[in-house]
Amino acid sequence: YYLVHFIEGLCIVAVNVFIIITGYFSYQKTSVKLSKPIYLILLCFIYGIFIYLGLIVFQRVTFNVSSLENLLKTILDRWFVLVYIVLYLVIPYLNKLVNSISKDSLKKLIIINTIFFYLVPTILYITLLKDKGYGILNFVNLYFIGCYIGKYVKKDFSKIFSISIYFLCAILITVLSCFTSKDAYMYNSIFNLIGSVALFMTFKSIKMKDSKIINQLATYTFSSYIIHENLFIRVMLYRNLFQCNKYYNSPFLIVNLLYTVLGIYLITLVVEMVRRLFMEKIIDKRVLKIKYQIEVP
Repeated sequence: YYLVHFIEGLCIVAVNVFIIITGYFSYQKTSVKLSKPIYLILLCFIYGIFIYLGLIVFQRVTFNVSSLENLLKTILDRWFVLVYIVLYLVIPYLNKLVNSISKDSLKKLIIINTIFFYLVPTILYITLLKDKGYGILNFVNLYFIGCYIGKYVKKDFSKIFSISIYFLCAILITVLSCFTSKDAYMYNSIFNLIGSVALFMTFKSIKMKDSKIINQLATYTFSSYIIHENLFIRVMLYRNLFQCNKYYNSPFLIVNLLYTVLGIYLITLVVEMVRRLFMEKIIDKRVLKIKYQIEVP
């Protein structure tokens, strides 16, 4: 029980870290292409439709108005995709602010946001915005943090120090989750925020050669998310295929966790490879060639 909560405490930082990475690499952009958000939405529709057709073929759902409504809801109900697209579209405007104010001003802006939208909700459980960090405000602040690190933090921190802070935050999240009534896994938890920054700084300080394999595998991550987070597919994978529910109280829970994660990634990797084999030239490359962009000089 406690181990599972601790693992969740370690993993809950993933979304925040991704947005920090976005800010770290994007703070100099003055324009963004519309092809990227269009491509993300298109992927959601493609997989939503194919999964729906598959469910009809295997008689898991019936073709009717109600199931079509559920299909549309399944396709569009992707909070991360929608909020990330909004963030992506306003990147040139955010960068205009980041690059027009001083280092000290940007730091103060981040501190103000952190106090009122992370520290206060975590310590006093008073929320100015009741989205638990699932909204655009959290993404914007994380983006600013990534920009600040990319633009001003040139010195690497101690890897041991950074990773220790990350694990400490995971422990604190675990304690809050297990022994209090508070929602410790909020994306705007102060411990989630600190842990996210600490984990990012850990990897920032690791010097690695550019890997074509890692870069290529990274391009399949979004599709993996789209596929396995579909409500119907999620049940089929976790319940039917990997039978995770049978290991809740088993000493082999960690073993099940490891081969489930690896198995889901490999399955979705193969599915996306097959999709690209048939669609990359016809759809993907054409969409990504759309030249229209939002620019703030």
